[in-house]
Amino acid sequence: MSAQEYEMIQEEDEGSLKRYRTQSMQEMHERLSFGPAFEEVKELESGDAFLEVIEKEHHMTLVIVHIYQHGVKGCEQLNSYLDCLALEYSSIRFCRIDAVATGAAERFTSEVYVAVFVVTLLRITVRS
Repeated sequence: MSAQEYEMIQEEDEGSLKRYRTQSMQEMHERLSFGPAFEEVKELESGDAFLEVIEKEHHMTLVIVHIYQHGVKGCEQLNSYLDCLALEYSSIRFCRIDAVATGAAERFTSEVYVAVFVVTLLRITVRS
């Protein structure tokens, strides 16, 4: 094999490698930017809506649900934070539901609603 033939093969290999890298980067970008942009916190009206959003959302979409109670200061603050986070992380489905609508108000005291959010976040994160 001559030096000229070797250089031609080398250039062809480099071109193929560059095309492969470009294609791989494009595929990775498509995988990471799939699906809709939510950009807001969805208010869930019932326990059925709560189950539906968890069960029917795309399996790669992270869903965060805050179970809150009106008048609880920590819940009000967390709802404000979620509004900001929903704008910044539009690929995540942020939702909230009043504890009365889920029946949680009967089972928990008002001090645990922020903690319920953290437990839900950890469970969903581990699932993915």
